[in-house]
Amino acid sequence: MAIIKNNETAEIVCLNTQHTFGRNQNTAHTYIPEKDISQSHALISWRGSNWYIQDHSRNGTIVNGEYINNTAVKLAQGFKIQFGENTSTLWEIVNLDPPSSYLKSLKNKNKIIELTTGHAFPNEEEPEVLIYPEDAAWKLEKNGVIDNLVQNRIYVFDNEEYVFVENQVLEDTMDNGHIVNNAYFQFILSSDEEHIRIKIITQNLELDLGERVHNYILLSLARKRLIDVDNGYVYGDQGWMAIDDLLSDMSKEFGKELDTYYLNLKIYRIRKLLLETKPYGYLFANSIERRYGEIRFAHRFFQILKEERCIGEVLAIAN
Repeated sequence: MAIIKNNETAEIVCLNTQHTFGRNQNTAHTYIPEKDISQSHALISWRGSNWYIQDHSRNGTIVNGEYINNTAVKLAQGFKIQFGENTSTLWEIVNLDPPSSYLKSLKNKNKIIELTTGHAFPNEEEPEVLIYPEDAAWKLEKNGVIDNLVQNRIYVFDNEEYVFVENQVLEDTMDNGHIVNNAYFQFILSSDEEHIRIKIITQNLELDLGERVHNYILLSLARKRLIDVDNGYVYGDQGWMAIDDLLSDMSKEFGKELDTYYLNLKIYRIRKLLLETKPYGYLFANSIERRYGEIRFAHRFFQILKEERCIGEVLAIAN
């Protein structure tokens, strides 16, 4: 996330993919009221893999000591940008990372939460609200209800108001679909099934998700898929399991009563693990699907091994 800081006020601004500076409060992302500032004075934008500043003003802009007027300059960290004569218009480039979505506190204008993989409020141990990316959107999950975060809408987390700013870069997904469609989940079980390891096998590497408690959820849902495949169900109808049935199964397995809060937390951690697994884990973060009162393991292809012997699989991998 790219950040600039005002030299005089210490105000911090996160740069949008197309970020305008100027004296027009209705159009400028960063409003500069000085009289020598044009209505739309300059634009900082993300192009390909770099940030550039384009001057559109009458009086020009000073970029790292060089005067520019109606031209574009590639930016570098540490550059100083002055839009007008007054020193209040002097900003310094603090960070030039690619743009990302974020939450900005309404109480503290310099408090910004960059949205990366997954976030829990007030904390990871006892979360009340979960935020994570899925299907090119940021999701907010609370009490089992999932909604999209909406641009410029105000949300309250841990008794503090934040505004959501959508600021993602659209990536080329042509090859991504090929990777997903030619990969499968592999469940590796110990003889007593007390240990469950999961890998994602792609054409040229393995993504090892390790041995974790929440792997039992994916295994249970994969087994439900197997039953429905054997019964001849079409893909859209395969694997759906009532949440109450899954919780009952998990409660028996773990020897204690579990609720939807526990399930939602584990699913959040599954998604977060996938999002953080390099290089392709994020492509599989939507492998758990929900609909009213039901849940399923949605990735088409998987294999279950027990003591190195296959005990169930769906591996119609496309070439």
